[in-house]
Amino acid sequence: MTVTLSEIFVKKSGTSLYSRDELGSLTLKKEFIKRLSHYYDIPYMMRDTKENNLCYANSSTIRFAYKPSFSEKDIVFHLLSSLEQDTFDINSTVVTFV
Repeated sequence: MTVTLSEIFVKKSGTSLYSRDELGSLTLKKEFIKRLSHYYDIPYMMRDTKENNLCYANSSTIRFAYKPSFSEKDIVFHLLSSLEQDTFDINSTVVTFV
């Protein structure tokens, strides 16, 4: 699934360029979360699981396709680890979920 960042995040008024930190602090669109959940056929969990949980399946480093569920933290982690630049144009930057 390939999407632009503007399909994932709610933009701040009048701003289209974001740093990594700014991007990570933006609100995720609920429609995108539903779409991602449907694409991978896994449920979205509103609350993050504990990172120190003994269950490795809930680790943020596991690919979406192998997770039993996902959270906003997982989405942001995937985006920031797969995008290489430091500044992003939310309207044109594309990301792929495999």
